[in-house]
Amino acid sequence: MCKTYCTNCNDQLNEDEVRYAFEDPYCENCFGDRFSYCERCDTLMHHSDANFSSDGTPYCDDCYEEDFDDDCPDNPDVDDADRKLIIELSRNFLLGKSTKRSVIKINQNDFMLSRIKEKVGLVDSPIYLFGLKDRDEYQVSASQNLIDAVKENVLLNGLDWKVIEGIGCSRLGISYSLRKDNLGAVLKLIRNITRVRETVPAL
Repeated sequence: MCKTYCTNCNDQLNEDEVRYAFEDPYCENCFGDRFSYCERCDTLMHHSDANFSSDGTPYCDDCYEEDFDDDCPDNPDVDDADRKLIIELSRNFLLGKSTKRSVIKINQNDFMLSRIKEKVGLVDSPIYLFGLKDRDEYQVSASQNLIDAVKENVLLNGLDWKVIEGIGCSRLGISYSLRKDNLGAVLKLIRNITRVRETVPAL
């Protein structure tokens, strides 16, 4: 079990207590003291970057400057991966079944990750996927609970990828060049580390 600590106060956090902001983990108190969500579009912002209305409601720059109709119903985009999950959950509900499969979570600010999420589809063990800039010292960042599986897959598939241990739990970072030039291998890696491995009973 990997340990996660608040970026600000360094308190150790249980997995269900972690709040992420810009890929860094925070406790509930530190998160609330430092960040706000835009009232209209839910963009995460530092308090210092938010525009507050007269009643203290936070808005991002775009929503604060636009003439926005708050009475307009929300109509969010649904990508193909989320649509498949919704269909599977609905079918299983009608059949009286439960499903533990889900889609991977992604950093929505990286346009390439939506394509990966869609192609990976539903997985047994969801992860949070984020993009890394290209670096000489490493190309993949895997949290403590994933790093052994990632290194094993990289080795077994003969990939010359540099892997380091990252922060948090169930978090995987992939460099830009790998996502751009080695998409097939990236998809295979993600599918391998997100499936439930069957354990062989001891004799």
